[in-house]
Parts: sequence; structure tokens; C-alpha cells
Amino acid sequence: MALSLTPLDPDRFDDWRSATRGRLIALRQESGMLVGDDAVAHADAFLDQLLPDGADTQTSVILSIRDDDRDLGTVWLAAISGILMVIDLSFSRRPTVAHQDALFTALVEMGRGHSVDRLSISVHSTDAVSREFIEGRGFACASVQMLLEPLPDRERGSTVQVEPMTAERYPSFAAASESAFAEELAASGRYSLEDARVESHRQMAQELSDGVATEGQELFTATVDGEEVGILWVGLRSRGGRPHAFILDIEVAESQRRKGYGRELMLAAEQVARDHGANSVGLHVFGANAGAIALYEGLGYRRVEERYLLSIAE
Repeated sequence: MALSLTPLDPDRFDDWRSATRGRLIALRQESGMLVGDDAVAHADAFLDQLLPDGADTQTSVILSIRDDDRDLGTVWLAAISGILMVIDLSFSRRPTVAHQDALFTALVEMGRGHSVDRLSISVHSTDAVSREFIEGRGFACASVQMLLEPLPDRERGSTVQVEPMTAERYPSFAAASESAFAEELAASGRYSLEDARVESHRQMAQELSDGVATEGQELFTATVDGEEVGILWVGLRSRGGRPHAFILDIEVAESQRRKGYGRELMLAAEQVARDHGANSVGLHVFGANAGAIALYEGLGYRRVEERYLLSIAE
């Protein structure tokens, strides 16, 4: 076996793009990350954003995977912020372990040759090929996209009082939320701390353009016996043409943890969803936050997409 990676023949680009589009749509729909036309629109926007100049796009490289004279598939790569990102991995036939090992070695060597210190790949819950590729090769989960659908019928506890956030409380919340998100982005390995701060600020400004009064954003403080114990931020979205809620921030004060307040806040988020006609809640959590992941999975959330990182620095 002599596995090789060579640039995709330009004459094959249109066929490759069409097949990749179909696979991206299917992965989003089958995993439950997106449904119906949402998956189609997302895949189209994704391809347009990352391949604005088609086969001539300089920020991406599409390589054919070959074993001697046999075509095994393709891998789509992009280098961003010191990370070699495997954007799409497709095999025309099921790869052997030897093929996976050879591809892994080639990607690591390629990254090191271009002064990249990390390798990244996103894996949808139904993507068996990518799952097999990362297993046993040292990748660590950097982040998880999760979904609860449909909402279960369960009652909230009465210990924690959840009330709309006041305009007076908002500035300190926004500053703390932006700072914490930047630190988590940097800790996940996705950004340098400087770039993480820029990205966190950009997302906060986009989501909360009118502060606490921003339409479609629900901000709350949680109290117990008059003392604040946490915050909750739920963004109102659309999923398959129906209302959908997304938890953008949830935090229990450090001194108040391990008292069950996090669970009550999660149940409060479900009620917010119901109040707005939604039957699903999504969230994003960083992979290092094992306690939060355990809480969410215990409440019935399932993983729809995970992002993995591997340090390849010598």
C-alpha cells in the first residue's frame, strides 16, 4: 500500500462539490443538527463561504486520497489560526485501519510542514467514517453541540426563582459573559486568547445589539431567598420553520454550585422554550466541561456534532 494525497483534478471539482453538498446536507439532517430546508440552506452557505472562488479558492485545498492507482476518496482542508482543519473527509469505499493510519500520518506531516500545531475535525453523530478516523489517535473533544427534542413533560423545582434580568444588572452580566466566553474559546484551542477576545466581542455585539431589550433574546437572573445564584440566557431561533430555543449562556455562581441549581436553570430554559411555542432546545458546551455535559445528558440532551482537536507540535 502506498497512500498518497494529490490536488483534486480541476475537472472533477463540480462533481466533488455536488457530492460534498449532498453529504453535508445528509449529515446535518440525519444527526438532527438541522432539519429540512434549514440543512440545505446551511450547507449552501457553508460551501459559498469557504469556497468563494470555487476550485481557485486559495484558503482551501481539496486532495484526492489514492492507494497506488486506486481512488479512495477526498479530504478537504483549510489552515486557520494555526489549526489544520479537516472540513470534510469522504471515502468512496470503507477505509482499512492501514489507510486511516497512513492518512493520519500524512495530515500530521503536512500540518507540521506548514507550521501548524493542531489538527481539527468536526464529527456529526451519524458520521461513522470520521468517528473511526479519530478513535485511538489522541484527539480530544473541544466542543459539543447538543439537542433536546421533543421537550419532556416534567415539573420545575421551586427553590430557584428565575426573573427577567434588569437593565441595571445587564452591563456586569455582558462583561462577564463576554470575558468567560473568550477564555473558553482560547482554552478549547480554537483561538489564541487575543483572537478569542475579538470573536467573543463580535458574537456578543451581534446577539445583543440592543442589550437586555434585544428582540428574540431572553435574559434572566436566578435567586434563592433573595440572593442571586446564577444567570440564564436563551436565544429564540427557528428550526424547520418552527420555534426553537438555544441556550447561549447558563451560569451558577461558583459558591452556589453542587446544590442542584444548574438543573433548575436548565428546566427553566425548557419553560422559556414552551412559553414561546418551541418543542426543542439546543446548546453548545466546551469539551472540557465534563460536569455540564453530564448534567445535560442526564436531562436527555444528545450530541449532534462534536469538534475534536489534536496537538501535533513537535
